[in-house]
Amino acid sequence: MAVDDRSQARALALQALCLFEALGERFELELDSFLRDPLNYADLGWQRQPHVRTITMARELAAGAWRRREQADRLLTDNVPQWSVHRMQPVDRNILRLGLYELLEHPDRPHQVVIDEAIELAKHFGGADSGGFVNGVLDAVRKKLDALSSGSIEGS
Repeated sequence: MAVDDRSQARALALQALCLFEALGERFELELDSFLRDPLNYADLGWQRQPHVRTITMARELAAGAWRRREQADRLLTDNVPQWSVHRMQPVDRNILRLGLYELLEHPDRPHQVVIDEAIELAKHFGGADSGGFVNGVLDAVRKKLDALSSGSIEGS
């Protein structure tokens, strides 16, 4: 899958995560039609319909991040104690959930690529400070994950 396909999948997954948050579990029934809706592609500024593998990745990312949101929110609480997860901007919160899901569930993907992609999403969809915020949070979690995988931190 090309980098552009992965970037598109992440952008589409972010849109879906925001709808999951707004509509709840019932959005799962609408996820496939949302991911295949040409109006969403136009809203994202895409000139052509994404490849089926892009839609498949977007589905896996959105559904997986939504299912694992409680774990992600606990990690956010642990790593950003000065911010309540529910006080975060919804777009930032969902970008972080998406990034955390990828860091935890896809350790084969280079962590820096996952973080860079999340930063780009934050710059595009978030506020003026979103990119730096997302970078700081995901990098802190990445360092902890790296330390855990190398065995230098006990527990978790």
